[in-house]
Amino acid sequence: MADFGTVTGKWATKTGASLTFKADRTLESRGLRFDPSLVSGCPSGAGRGNWAFYVDKGKPGGLVGMDEKAQSGQIVGVTFNDIPQGSCTITLSVIRDGSTLCVSMDPDQVCSFKDRFTRVGQNPEQSPAAEPSAGRS
Repeated sequence: MADFGTVTGKWATKTGASLTFKADRTLESRGLRFDPSLVSGCPSGAGRGNWAFYVDKGKPGGLVGMDEKAQSGQIVGVTFNDIPQGSCTITLSVIRDGSTLCVSMDPDQVCSFKDRFTRVGQNPEQSPAAEPSAGRS
């Protein structure tokens, strides 16, 4: 499980891809490369988008969805700007006590790819004041 303050900041893979999760729930990506036969419609290289934790909505075992107000979770969802909705769905499973994120393309497989994202340096946004802005639409 990871919380809001743990996720905000820059994460990178050993191959140089990076994701920067910002406190306003926006995201910047650099160097992402997905095999088009496995993942279609996702941006390569640089991209911008939004992020949120996945949460149970309703009864246990019911619908699970992204909630931009959720403060913690086991799975982080990423959507990209300028990509038709549904064309690219990326979920990141939180593993190793929150120290690692891995891409999950299948709910039955926690990590679909070998690359793992780990935190880069100190997290400047990890403080009690680093909460999402309430005025975001």
